[in-house]
Amino acid sequence: MVAPAPKGVFVNAPFDPGYEPLFITLVGTLVFLGQEPHCVLEIRERGDGRLARIIALMRACRMSMHELSRVGTPSRFNMPFELGLACAIKDGTPTKYDIFVLDSKAYRTDRTLSDYKGRDPLIHGGTCDGMVACLLDTFESHAGTPAEFRQAARVLRQSTALMKRQLGSSSLFRPSLFRLLVAAATKIGRSRGFIAG
Repeated sequence: MVAPAPKGVFVNAPFDPGYEPLFITLVGTLVFLGQEPHCVLEIRERGDGRLARIIALMRACRMSMHELSRVGTPSRFNMPFELGLACAIKDGTPTKYDIFVLDSKAYRTDRTLSDYKGRDPLIHGGTCDGMVACLLDTFESHAGTPAEFRQAARVLRQSTALMKRQLGSSSLFRPSLFRLLVAAATKIGRSRGFIAG
């Protein structure tokens, strides 16, 4: 088995229009903090189904982040299901895999996912600035101030809107746009001194 990428972060997030700004901020800020975000969008279908791709990608990463704020009608079970997969991976390699849970409301996972109780999710409050704050709490950085990271994330969201228009896409959640998003975040991160190189 290949060792997981030490900076690889599997991102488990909903692919819906309302989550796009948070997704851009999540992926971009991970890049600004020197991490390598990955999600199922970047893996081509080979006939083995999405579940096999998700598991393989999780195993290729050192950690995963799971967004659990999408509750309601209709219920979204993919997010907690993928968290369960990550817990199984961590159970097999407890010191080599980290799991972070994101939510918009404090204490909700205590009620909605009681088996996961006792762990502190990262609460972003449903805002992009809150997402940046959560990631700065999670990953150490000496390269910029919180205000500089928030500004860089705003620039990235504006750039992504332009990329969507240029591609003629109403949705960000396409393989080509995910690759462009990571590339744009890398360029912004380097230009602002967050990332060396």
